[in-house]
Amino acid sequence: MPEHHPIRIERKPAVLNRTGMSHATLYRRISEGLFPPGVSLGNRSVGWLAHEVDTMLNAFASGKTTEELQAVVKLLVEKRQTLAN
Repeated sequence: MPEHHPIRIERKPAVLNRTGMSHATLYRRISEGLFPPGVSLGNRSVGWLAHEVDTMLNAFASGKTTEELQAVVKLLVEKRQTLAN
């Protein structure tokens, strides 16, 4: 049975504030597979799923390795397919 989370979107300023990352660090981590990419909200608009940000904050706090962080990101992105079900 898939795990369901209430869908809440956070815009970039909120994500940067919660994570303590700069704009450049956020996008560098996304490109390295260390943070999930945002989801398109329309023309030139992007947001992040709040539960994914929560998961990544927990992963950072628990000291996961680069490889473990990449695995977490991969799993989160794969789980997006089940959100509509």
